[in-house]
Order: sequence, then structure tokens, then C-alpha cells
Amino acid sequence: MVPGAKYIIKEIPGKYGPYIIQMALLMLLSVQSFSAGVFPNWPVSWNSSRVLPTAFLHLLFITLGALVIICAIIVFLSWKLKKVNQELTQRNKQIEEINIDLQKSNKALSVQKDLITKEHYESDKFFKMLIHSADDGISFYDRDWNLKFTNAAFYSVIGYEKDSYHSIDSNDLIHPDNKNYPIERFEALKNNGFHESELRLRHKNGHYVNLSTRSVTVRDESGEILGALTISRDITKMKQVHQELIKANVEAETSNRLKTSFLANISHEIRTPLNSVVGFSNLLLSDDISKEVKEEYIEHINYNSEKLLQIIGDIIDLSRLESSQIEITYEEASVNAIVNEVVDEARKLIRRNEKSIILNVKNQFEDSTDLIFTDKVWLKRVLNHLMDNAVKFTLDGSIEFSYYREDENLVFKIKDTGIGIKKENLGRIFEEFSQEIDGHHRPFEGLGIGLTLAKEVVERMGGKIYVKSEKGIGSEFSFSIPYRPAGSTKGKFKLLIKDQSTNPINWSSRKCLIVDDNKDVLIYLNRILLDTGVTVITARSGAEAIELIKNTSDIDVVVLDMQMPEMNGIEATKQIRKIRQDLPIIAQTAFIFEDDKDIILEAGCDACLIKPIRKEHLLTVMSSFIKSN
Repeated sequence: MVPGAKYIIKEIPGKYGPYIIQMALLMLLSVQSFSAGVFPNWPVSWNSSRVLPTAFLHLLFITLGALVIICAIIVFLSWKLKKVNQELTQRNKQIEEINIDLQKSNKALSVQKDLITKEHYESDKFFKMLIHSADDGISFYDRDWNLKFTNAAFYSVIGYEKDSYHSIDSNDLIHPDNKNYPIERFEALKNNGFHESELRLRHKNGHYVNLSTRSVTVRDESGEILGALTISRDITKMKQVHQELIKANVEAETSNRLKTSFLANISHEIRTPLNSVVGFSNLLLSDDISKEVKEEYIEHINYNSEKLLQIIGDIIDLSRLESSQIEITYEEASVNAIVNEVVDEARKLIRRNEKSIILNVKNQFEDSTDLIFTDKVWLKRVLNHLMDNAVKFTLDGSIEFSYYREDENLVFKIKDTGIGIKKENLGRIFEEFSQEIDGHHRPFEGLGIGLTLAKEVVERMGGKIYVKSEKGIGSEFSFSIPYRPAGSTKGKFKLLIKDQSTNPINWSSRKCLIVDDNKDVLIYLNRILLDTGVTVITARSGAEAIELIKNTSDIDVVVLDMQMPEMNGIEATKQIRKIRQDLPIIAQTAFIFEDDKDIILEAGCDACLIKPIRKEHLLTVMSSFIKSN
């Protein structure tokens, strides 16, 4: 570019461009015309020594004109270029502004994208964490039932790892009873879109796990089925608890039925003998009855009274056995003596019921070896229960009672020709309140606790009880207890006979204090002691008894009730011991638990009588503290 052209292009205003070009053209034409027309032959010289030719001048002017035109063109183009540059600059500014806005938008989009990416990542991570934290097994299958996704619980619920699970055949895991589960699930998902069922799978350890499963179909936005989602929950413990609840409910219902039956039975069993006691007692008031009839009435009253006591005793004993309040106390006892007492009572029961039953006893014990250490009270109770059942359920025929030693055990066996027991009922006859035939139509009386007591006692004595029976043929009950020899019984029965043949009691010079808040008891005990000649003093309370002892120094024995208002027998005993240390105190109580008896003796009493008090018991105990005249 010509020097200064940039300046000219920049400085010349755009509005003068046309005029400059026109002037340049006019100048060019004028020079040409002047040189050609006015001075055609005039020599032009720049120097005195040199003359320029006309052609040269023409060329010069043409060149100058061309330069002027070129300059004008350059100026015009420069002006146009400037205008274009201005437009371009303006456009560049707009573009820059747009670029700035785009950069801001891109930055905002980038930030938004980062936020969305972060949220998506955190959301995906969060939901994965939730799924893998679930205790329930979660699994997704595609349309071809290929396992595509699972959480950790899916494998751990049956004890497998992921690799070991996929290495076994799934059909080997399903319980045989649930082999149709895959087919049932497929049909349900196809028809209903969901499937619920319980499934048992074999655990890695070999046992089966109960699962509650729910499967649903998974669809995309267009509704096309992608696969199925299954959630499996381990309900093994829940099933166990459920089964236990069902079992407990059945047992509770059974217990309620048994208790209802028991209450009905006990009402009947108590009221029946009580009816005889009350009825025959009222008949004794008649003046026109003979001595023989009177004795018959008394015999009925005594028998039914004993029966009432046995019923109440059985109920209390059963309660004591269930609460583990009965202890087996071992003492020296004669097996033959116990058996003889049981057999005598059984024969009386046969005669009373007017049954044609032959009772045979097979003793395979020698007199010199029948003395053992055992709880003779409970042993006798067990034998009585078994013999009573044999008599009750044998209408006619025979009962065989045998006992013998077998190795280190003592075996008792009672066999009858009674009605027998069905085989399906043999397993429950030792359950409390159970009888083969229940309800009001049962042909035989009883509470259904005799065999329960017998079984419990025998087992506590270290033995076992067995039963064999056939319906319509008869039954055989047997039990064994450890044989604990104690010595010989020679001479002991003679001593008992001698004691029974002693002279009548004469306590005419003795004095007895009877303390009881019940007037009927005082009258009853006073009447028992009337034939002995003893002087009876009565007191209705513990405080009254203490005052009598303080003021009466010649009292020989005190018969003291333990249950009284204000001051009970235990407190009264402690106060009496402060006054007289040597005064014999015989307690009378309705409490029959062993620990109650221990408390009574520890308080200072010398002996304990259990109500109802029989005459022979009272006289025997009193005889050990006071002597006949």
C-alpha cells in the first residue's frame, strides 16, 4: 500500500468519496485535452537542457490520471471496507454477547448436569444400599427367567454364597411338596401379573427354610414386559411360632375342656358321697331305728366320709406334685405289711360293691427280706389307686396281685379281667383329668387323676410304670422301684399285736387343754376324750389359752389349733414356751404341706395332727406324752 494510504483511507469521510472520484476524472480529461488541443506542438521542458516529447507528456498525464482514479477507488473501497468493518464490529459485539450468554448457559447447564449426575449417582448408590441392606431376598428375572439381579440376602437366606448358589441346580433346592412352584408362579404372572405363595428351600446345612414369596411383572414405559421381580422373606421362625401358638391354643382348648369336665366330675364325685353323709346323718335322728340299722347308717357315713377325704386328698396331692412340693421320704417299711393293708381294703371294696371278683395275691418275697427303705405312705397310695381301678373296672372275674424282686428292682403287678382299654387310648390314660369315656354318659365314676398321681410318684421314686391292655379282655398295670433292703421283720408283727391288746386308757388324773375357735371341733374332741377320763379345758383363742396356762399349772398336754384369728397357733406356741418349756403341745391343722409341718415343729410344737382328726390318731399321739394311771 502507498505510504499514507492507510491514513487517507481512514481519514477521508465516506460522504466525499464520489466527489473526489469525479474531480479526478475531470482533471484527467482536462490534462489530456489541453495537451492535445492547445499545445500540440509546444515542447515542454523541466530543464533548459532537456525537452520532453509530447508522447511522454501524454503518458505522464494518463499515468497521473490513472493514479488519481486508483486513489479514488482505493479511497472508496476503504470507505466501504470501513463501513463493513463497522458492521462486522457491531456483529462481533453481538456475537460476543451471544457467546457470553452461551457460555453462561453452558456453565449453568454444566452445573446442572453435574448436579443431576451427582444426584443420580447418589440416588443410585442410595437405592443400591437400601436393596442390599434389606433382610428380604430381592431378585429380578428377565423374560426368559434368567436371574439378572439379586441382593446379598437372596443368597444368605439359604446359607449360600453367590458362586456356590449358581453352581447347583435350583430344582434340588425346592422341597418336594413345592415342585410345582415355578409353573404356578409363571401362570399367575401371566394371567394376573403377580403371584404370592409360601416356598420351602433346602438350606446349605440340610434343613428346609420357609419363605414367603411375592412376584410381580416389571414393564417399561411402553408397557412391554421386561421380567419379574420377586421378594422372598424368611418366615421359618414365624412358622414355628405360629405352630407353637396353634399347639398352645389346642392345648389350652383341651385343658379348658378337661377342666370343665373335671369341675363337672368333681362336683359329682363330691356331692355323691356328701349326699350319703348328709342323708344317713339325718336318718340317724329317727327314734324308731334298730341298732343294726343304726350301725349300717354309720358304716355308710364313715365310708363316704373316707371317700370325700380321698377325693380332696387326691386333688391336693396333684397340685403339690405339679408345684414340686412333694418330697419322697425314705424310711424303713415292710413290703408285706403294706401289701396286706392294700389287699384288705380292696376286699372290703369288693364286698361293698357286691362284685363276684376273686382276688389272688402272689407273694414272692421272703419274710426275712421284705423290709426296705421307701416312702410307705406314697407306695401304699399308688397301690391303692391301681387296686381301686382294678376293682372298679372289673365287673366279675379275677384280680391277680403279684410282687417280686427282679435284679435291683422291686416289681408290683396288678392284672384284672375287666373291660380293658382301647390301644389308641393307652397313651393318654396317665394324663390328668383324662378318662377313656368322658362326659355325663361315662359308666364309671372317678376324677381321672389316680393314674396321674401314680405315674408321678413312681417316677419320683426312681421307677417306671407300664400298662398292657386289650379291650374286653382286661388290663395289667405294673411298676418297678429301686430295691433298697433294710433288714428283717421277725418279731415286729408280734409287737404290733401286743400293742393292740393293751388295757383301755385311763387318764382320770390328767388334764388337757383344747384350743380351737370352732365350737364343733371343741365338742368333737371333747367327746373323743370323754371315755379316757381326762379333764378337758377348752379355749376359743390363743390369748385365752395363754391366760389359762398362766393360771393353771397342772395342765398335762395342749391340743392347739394353728389357724385362729388375732393370735394364730404359731404365735401362741411361742408365748406358751415362754411360760412352760416342758408342756407338750400337739398341733392340729388342715395344712398338709411338708414345709407347713416343719414350720409348726420349729415353732415349738411336739407333734402335728392333720384334720380331720380320728380318735385313734389323737389317742395314740397323746399317749406318747401322758401315761395312764
